[in-house]
Amino acid sequence: MWPWTDWKLRRALRRYRRERDLEAVLQMDWHRDLDLSAFFTDVEERLHGEEITRLRQKQAEYLALQNQINPHFLYNALEAIRTDALLANCPDIAETTEALATFFRYTISNVQEYVTFSDELDNAENYFTIQRCRFGDKISLELELENERLLEVRMPKLILQPLVENAVSHGLEGKLGHGTVRIIVENSDRTFFLRVRDDGVGMPDEQVERLNAQFGGVGGADMTQPCGGIALRNVNSRIRLMFGEDYGLHLFSAAGVGTECCVTLPLRFREA
Repeated sequence: MWPWTDWKLRRALRRYRRERDLEAVLQMDWHRDLDLSAFFTDVEERLHGEEITRLRQKQAEYLALQNQINPHFLYNALEAIRTDALLANCPDIAETTEALATFFRYTISNVQEYVTFSDELDNAENYFTIQRCRFGDKISLELELENERLLEVRMPKLILQPLVENAVSHGLEGKLGHGTVRIIVENSDRTFFLRVRDDGVGMPDEQVERLNAQFGGVGGADMTQPCGGIALRNVNSRIRLMFGEDYGLHLFSAAGVGTECCVTLPLRFREA
């Protein structure tokens, strides 16, 4: 080892033992040794990446705890409304209220846990029951399931419902006449494909390109430019944080025809 490099490393180690400040060691001037400079730069980037991931996870945990504040009051109030609706012979109101209570209970509980696709489907159907109170028979929900075993696929919680909500809010709400949201489920040897397709108003090509660039983390993509799809970006970010950049969301859309959001996840089943 060159004398300068040896002296510099010993000095850095003494400083770290004394101050326990790794950041200061990484930011020391290592330009005279290109290998060491590249090594410490790589260490710094990896540490910062892990810190960002930890901060995002802590933020998600904080929001989950915040959402759990006194949920029983909400459940009890909704149950009281449902009971009154049944006594008043208003079954539609009772059904909607029960769906709302079940939806909130599922949403507010531990967001970090894994669930089955069947659980996610039940939650999406509860959401759709609530929306029918507003839209009536104008909207419908359909399922295309390649293999019933896919109902047992394990996946993060709250992936499907935001996609269905996006289809209703941005696809069907502005459409004249009846609209359909279709959930299509397929798989390959290692990948679970979840597609949510609507026959709504669609999106212009420029907006689709911007969203897909943001989903893929393409360099130069403007993450601050408002182009819709906030819920979709949140879902995509969670998937990529949990499983890596090979998974996530991709949009297909045509103005006046409709939109399809394709989610890819690792194919995992409940352990026996």
